[in-house]
Amino acid sequence: MNNRRLISTFSLLAAFSLALVLVPSGCGSGATPAPEAETDPAPAEQNLGERIFIDTRFAEYFFANNTGINNPLAVGDPVVAEVQNVYSGPMPGPFAGQSINCRSCHFVVEFQGVANAGNRTYADFTTRSPIPRAMNGFTNTPRNAMQMVGSLATPGAKLLHFDGQFADPADLVKSTLTGRNFGWSPAQYNQAIAHIANVIRQDNGNNVPSQTYTDGHTYAAMFAGTGLPAQDTIAAQYRIDVTTATDDEIVNAVAAVVAAYAQGLQFKQDEFGRYIGSPYDAFLRMNNLPVQPNAGESLAAYNQRLYTLVVKLSNPVFVTPANGSFKYHSQPYQFGATELQGLLIFLKAATNATDGSQHAGNCAACHQAPYFSDFNFHATGVSQEEYDSVHGGGSFAALFIPDQATRMANYDTYLPVTNQHPDATESFRHAADTSNPNYADLGLWNIYLNSDIPNPQNALQSLICALAANCSVDQGLATTIAQFKTPILRDLEDSAPYLHNGSKLTFDDVINFYINSSALARSNQLRNGDPALKNMSIGASDVAPLVAFLKSLTEDYDDA
Repeated sequence: MNNRRLISTFSLLAAFSLALVLVPSGCGSGATPAPEAETDPAPAEQNLGERIFIDTRFAEYFFANNTGINNPLAVGDPVVAEVQNVYSGPMPGPFAGQSINCRSCHFVVEFQGVANAGNRTYADFTTRSPIPRAMNGFTNTPRNAMQMVGSLATPGAKLLHFDGQFADPADLVKSTLTGRNFGWSPAQYNQAIAHIANVIRQDNGNNVPSQTYTDGHTYAAMFAGTGLPAQDTIAAQYRIDVTTATDDEIVNAVAAVVAAYAQGLQFKQDEFGRYIGSPYDAFLRMNNLPVQPNAGESLAAYNQRLYTLVVKLSNPVFVTPANGSFKYHSQPYQFGATELQGLLIFLKAATNATDGSQHAGNCAACHQAPYFSDFNFHATGVSQEEYDSVHGGGSFAALFIPDQATRMANYDTYLPVTNQHPDATESFRHAADTSNPNYADLGLWNIYLNSDIPNPQNALQSLICALAANCSVDQGLATTIAQFKTPILRDLEDSAPYLHNGSKLTFDDVINFYINSSALARSNQLRNGDPALKNMSIGASDVAPLVAFLKSLTEDYDDA
């Protein structure tokens, strides 16, 4: 199945219907927009990127065990034999008998129709994904596999992963293909580069399961970009002659096309880039509510304007199953009174909150519509909850966290493994564990001002200094403690379990976590807690409407 960015094209009738819906009228008109979603062929470079994303030959296990680049393995890597699922237990792995690939942690349709699994938004089903080889005390990735769909939706800097380690998708791809997730140790970096380039040069176009994505052409032919049908010819900026290019140039070209593929992973939009896939999106249109910011309007201002308009709705028109249906979800396609109540709670900020009585979630402070993420970093208490659950209440608050000079002078003690520091313990990028009281996950703190990881530093400096009252080295560093990137809430059902450690299995769990975390923040018991938490005032009665609202963001994403 080739990746396709879902873009809607309109018949004249559908366009006329949508125009009616978008005319301001004060109250809901009840007209239902009828955009007819079609699948436009993806650019050839995205298809090539998807093929590489699927290819199982880039891992260290394949390097160590293959009898030829184009030959199947005699025995597959055990890590892909099963897929871990916190909801149902292990499932048969779709890449069993092979070695790990990108899709091994970022599933889409592989488990379509499987109970307690189903479609994914390029996420997996477990708390932390398994890795091929134990390294530096890790048998799993440090964090949950963050969904990919919509992650590159906004313009500007792309600070990727939960801790902002990567400055752009190509940076992430190259590091992943040559790193721990693919079984390569830091000492094997040059070996990994050489092997990946070797696969590209020697590929015969028949590798399973990826050959169908580029019509059986070899990688060499695809990257050359000449003599192929138009639909298989990649854009000039992605082309390279793999017979003369260096190994590193080839791997950079590989990273560029996979990044192009990732850019195409978006939730369903119309021809103007407006979201149309969920009941929530339909509700906005049916009630003449703005579906995106005006030109020059900030996301924060848009969300406040949206809240004001929703409050004023005197006769809202609700979405019912008569307006649509889901193909991959059993829930009804609806946005009714309960969902509306949840939306109001979601958008509302509390005033001088002292308890949970104001029915104000202040969720949009971080999960800003229309993306439902601000693509920024926040400390919400996940690391503190995990650490205190292991070592006792108040333990995280007492944990010694060094200043910049101390941590850089003792890199191996505190900071992540890099090629320059292959023996680092990553103690502050580790799940809390009874075996070591120095294991905690401090998120962005591991990356910011880390000279071993230079690529994201300029963007991070701008981001942190724009928000921090004091951007001195140590004060700026302190603001990053236990901060993690805001996940996207669109089609949230298809990226469970939730939070960076996968510790919450349901929407109810997440909301109850925020009820507790905001209470800690108001009583100043949350270390480096995000200020937005103090403007959150919700209680048990708010859980059901917020869950209903989150479910209304569901759509049938399947990358087809």
